[in-house]
This record gives sequence, C-alpha cells and structure tokens, in this order.
Amino acid sequence: MIKIKVANFRTKLQIFFLLAIFVVLLASVYMYFSLQILIQDTTEMYEKTMELTAIYKQLGYIQNEIETYLSTNSSDSLIAFYDYMNEIKSLADRLIRNVTYTPDGIKSKNAGNMILNYLDHSEKAIISKRGRDIEGYTYYYDLTVKENNDIMSYIEEIMSKELINTSNSYAAVSKRIQFATKFNNALIVCVIIFVTVMILSFSYQITKPITTLASYAKKVSGGDFDVEVQSDSNDEIGILYNAFNLMVASIRKYIGEIQEKARLEKSLNEQKLNNLKMKSALRESELLALQSQINPHFIFNTINIGAKIAMLEGDKKTCTYLENAADIFRYNLKGLDTNVTLREEIENVRSYVYLLQTRFGDSVNFRMEFCDDESALDIVVPRMILQPIIENAYIHGISELEDGGVIILKVESDSERVYVYIMDNGKGMPQEKIEELLGDTSDDIEVKSVLSAKKGHTTGIGVDNVIKRLRLYFNKYDVIDIKCEDGFTKVIFKLPRKKESV
Repeated sequence: MIKIKVANFRTKLQIFFLLAIFVVLLASVYMYFSLQILIQDTTEMYEKTMELTAIYKQLGYIQNEIETYLSTNSSDSLIAFYDYMNEIKSLADRLIRNVTYTPDGIKSKNAGNMILNYLDHSEKAIISKRGRDIEGYTYYYDLTVKENNDIMSYIEEIMSKELINTSNSYAAVSKRIQFATKFNNALIVCVIIFVTVMILSFSYQITKPITTLASYAKKVSGGDFDVEVQSDSNDEIGILYNAFNLMVASIRKYIGEIQEKARLEKSLNEQKLNNLKMKSALRESELLALQSQINPHFIFNTINIGAKIAMLEGDKKTCTYLENAADIFRYNLKGLDTNVTLREEIENVRSYVYLLQTRFGDSVNFRMEFCDDESALDIVVPRMILQPIIENAYIHGISELEDGGVIILKVESDSERVYVYIMDNGKGMPQEKIEELLGDTSDDIEVKSVLSAKKGHTTGIGVDNVIKRLRLYFNKYDVIDIKCEDGFTKVIFKLPRKKESV
C-alpha cells in the first residue's frame, strides 16, 4: 500500500509532463509541415518566373550580339554569342525536361522548342557570315529577328498568365498562413491554460501541507518541542508528518541527554583547565630559570660597548665583528613570539655567517642567490627560522670536512609561495633522520624539546622547533622539506604568500 501511495504524485507529474510534451510536439509538427508546403509552393512559383525572366533577358542580349557581329564582324561579339547561346540552350532544355502536361506546361515546352529552333537559325546566320554568304546570313538574320520577336511576345504572354496564377496562388497561400497562425495561437493558448491549471493544482496539493509543516518546524527551531502534527492522509505527506513527529520526540530525548552530558563535561573541563594552568605555570618557571642563568641584555650592552671602543681605536675589523655579534643578540632579544619579514631573517643570517667566516676563515664559503621578485622578501614569517638551519648546516655538515665546504641560501618565488633553499655539501643527513624531523611524531611541545639534543649551539633552537613553529604559524603541514641529492643536503622552505587563518 505504501509503495502505491508514494507513486501517486510521481504518476500525476509524469502524465502532466507527457501531455504537455505531446501537445507542444503536435503543434510543432503541424507548423513544420505547413511551412514546408508553403515554402515549396512559393519556391516553384518563383523558380518558373525566374527561368522565364532569365530567358527573356538572354534573348535580348544574344540578338544584339548577332546584329553586332553581322555588321562589324567582331570576334568579341562572336564569343559573346556562343556564351549566350549555351546559357539559353541550357535554360530551354530545362523547360522541355521539366514539362508538366497542363496548358501552362505545354506552352512552356513550345517556348523551349521555339528557342532551340531560333538558336539553330542564329548559328546558321553566323556561319553564313563567316563563310561570306551574304544572301544566306541576310535570310537567316531576318528569320532570327522575326523568331526573336515571336518568342519574346510568347514569353510575355506566358509570364503575364503566370503573374495572374501567382496572384491567385498567393491569395490561397495567404489564407493557409492565416489559418496556420490562428491554429497555432489557439494551440499555444490551450497549452498555457492547461499548464497553468496543472501547476496551480499541484502547487496547492503540495505546498499547503508543506506550509503547515514549516510553521511547526519554526516552533521547533524556536525551542518549543511540545508540538505534534496531525494528518489523516496516508500518502507522502502523511509519511512526512509522522517522520516529523518522531524526529521531535527524538530531539526532546536527546536534548535531555545532552544537557546531562554538558553538566558532566563542564565539571571535567574545569578540572582540566586547572591542570593546564598549573602546567603552564611550571613551563614558565622552567624558562625563567633558564633565562636567569645569564642576562642577555647585559651581554648585548657589553658587546655593543666593545664595538664602540674598537671603532674609537680604529680597529675596523674588530668593530665590524662586534657589531654583527651585537646585531644577532639584539635580533634574538625580541623573542620568538614576534614575527619579521623574510628580508630581516636574511639580514640576521648575514651577520651570523660573518661571525662564522671571521672565526673559521676560508673553510666557510657562503653564497646567496635571489630572484627578481623583490616582494618575495617582504612576506611575514616567524622569527629565527633561517639561522638555526644555517647553523645546523655548518655544525653537522661542512665543519667536519677537511677542506671546508659551501653553504648556499637561494630564494625563488611564484604566484602563491616563496621558496627558500638552504644547501650545503657536507656529509649529508640519513634518511631516517629526515623522516624523524619531518614526521612530527611528538604529541606536545614541551620545554625539554627545545633544549633536547637537537637544539642549536647558539640560540637553543633546533631544526625540529623551526619545523613545528612554521606549521603552526601557516596552519599547513607541507611548509618545509629536506632532501639529500646531487651531493647537497637541501632544506627547502615552502612559505605561502598569504597566511591561512586557523
């Protein structure tokens, strides 16, 4: 029973659309065949008239060429005569070939035969002229003049009658067009009325119960769950009403359960929050304890004063060395929670590499390559992401080489990302180590992870710390990659131009 009722609206809709399509198709087929008949009749009338008109014109032209040739013996007139003769002969053959055995058809055939006879005499006149047969071409010329006049008069008579017939045919065609137009308009009006009535009927049957259901749904959305929709129908609407009632009852039940769970979760979350506050206070205490071991500001001020003394004493190399060291301390004093541009990060790397080259001389070969896109250096990044990688490249890469090595910092960009390559030709990195760094297996960023065995010698910031901060900052996982290929260890930063919101 339910399946039969479910198919009720569907069957009505299918019947409605099939009837509408059938009526529209019937009107279209009728209009198509009516237009085809009208076009065919009109085309036949115009083709016959155009053929007679063309013959009429060509006869005038060819007679002029005959007269010109007979009087002047012009080769141009002779060529034009044969051109016209071929065209007229083709038209005359068509008249004879397409003849219908009616009075008008017989006249057209007679005209064709007269034209062929005229062309034969015309050609004989030309041949007699070329053979200097004066008496012959004079005779044939007089004959062609008479035949030309007779044919043109005969064609005028046919065309006059064809014009009368065309007028009568046009009146009949016009009546048929008017009838077809009226019938088509009436058919369109009927289709519009039929479709309108069906749409109104279906819309009333469907929208009224849906409107009623929507009003109850609005009450439910306002928080009133003590509603029940009544329906005596067993069709789709009845099933929908019953489902709505079951849904409201389920919602009432689930809301009670959710409220109880919310009360328990609130208590649990308060306990977790207290634990997190205690944990955060412990981390802060540990960091403060580490920082209190030495005052960075005291070191920065001491180095800065040393640089000024070296400058006053005229020791430029020592002054430059101390200034670069002071720049590194000043850069680090601002803390990791502040962001900088990529350009500032690169300047900090310059100062750090200067200190390395001053300490270790030619064993540290450093090169930088930049793309033409200046805007690439203006993107905002977390502080201290490049210097720890440079330091790692030296300590674990080229420092163990007897002849030293090279470190390359390269910047490229496209429309979406800026790519920073830090490459060294040191001893390389095992694949297990790369997978460990990129895998991000740790569940929590503890203070001990910053000060673990992976930490840097200068800043206390290790490669794993840089990777975690980059992923948190850009809210992306694929912001860094590490490869060992072509004799180089490559750390590739894939920095988005636009930071995604978390």
